[in-house]
Amino acid sequence: MTDARGAGVQTVTRALTMLTCFRSGEELGVSEVARRQELAVSTTHRLLQSLVDAGFLEKDDATSRYRIGAALAAYGQVSYRQHRIYLSEPYLEQLAATTGASASLAVRSGSEVVLLGFSRWREADGHVLQGVRLPLHASALGKAFLAWSDVDDSELAALPREATTQRAITDVAGIRRELELTRERGYGFNDEELTPDYRTIGIPIIDGSDTVRYALGLRGPVELMIDERIPFLADLAKVTARQIGEVLL
Repeated sequence: MTDARGAGVQTVTRALTMLTCFRSGEELGVSEVARRQELAVSTTHRLLQSLVDAGFLEKDDATSRYRIGAALAAYGQVSYRQHRIYLSEPYLEQLAATTGASASLAVRSGSEVVLLGFSRWREADGHVLQGVRLPLHASALGKAFLAWSDVDDSELAALPREATTQRAITDVAGIRRELELTRERGYGFNDEELTPDYRTIGIPIIDGSDTVRYALGLRGPVELMIDERIPFLADLAKVTARQIGEVLL
């Protein structure tokens, strides 16, 4: 009985882990998913079909490739309402319209940042889109969450710290220095560490217990976010972060 229960848990874990392959929004075939998950093709096909049956994935019959399903979109809407993200959107849009950059609102989820709210698409975004989940160590938003927390070096060492670009800081000592600088200047900064030619400012939104509940991001191309403009843009973002904090916290 215990073995059956354990096998069931393993199957559920594998299926949920499989969903991470689709975070970027791309469509994948069975062989691609099997390779990424290091599973047999037959096992992968069975798990994919279970996810399709649950509505978490959809299969394109013409290409036999899989993509995120409507059920996950529904859960996303539930989270969106529970976090009351819609209250922040007028402020995000105003900030984006004022600066010409794109604005977003994020929460922390384990070792990643999850973007829940966005301003509308602008030309500043170009065709290089930002992912919905970002690593803590290399994103301005992640640095905002880490810098205002009690994270120690052992916790930093345990974080996934892949080099997303050549500019990403991956050693613990370097990340620690970056977090100290983040606290000192009052915002996190991603200087082409996630996407070449793009910069992001991350502002913490802190509740009454001094916990960073949300973070505000302001992202744009380097030619828009030149060095001389960063302090000004950060000040505008801080004003917006305070306004959002007043309606969400």
